[in-house]
This record gives sequence, C-alpha cells and structure tokens, in this order.
Amino acid sequence: MIYYKGAVPGSDNFIYFKSEVKLNQSDVVVLDDKKYFIESIDKGLLILQRVGSILSVSV
Repeated sequence: MIYYKGAVPGSDNFIYFKSEVKLNQSDVVVLDDKKYFIESIDKGLLILQRVGSILSVSV
C-alpha cells in the first residue's frame, strides 16, 4: 500500500488515502463519490482539482 496526502486549492483540509498503485501527475482519483484530477505532485503532496464528471476512460 502507498499512502497519500492531497490538498485541494482553496481548502484548508487535507485528504488522506491509500492506493495499491503508484499515482502520477495527470491521473484521476475517485474517492467515495468525488473525482479528483492530480494537477501536480510536490514533495509527496498531491495538488488535486475537483472533477465534475468523466466522459470516457481509455488505457
């Protein structure tokens, strides 16, 4: 497990979560019913942007 700490600009709260895979910049994270785009990774802190909906996903 990899543990992460995320922050949403304009919010004073942090989001703590774990993942079985390593996350990278530009990934999308789904936590409960909320979706976040990883804008950047700075010294272990993920800067997240809230996403309204995802239209399609391809690999």
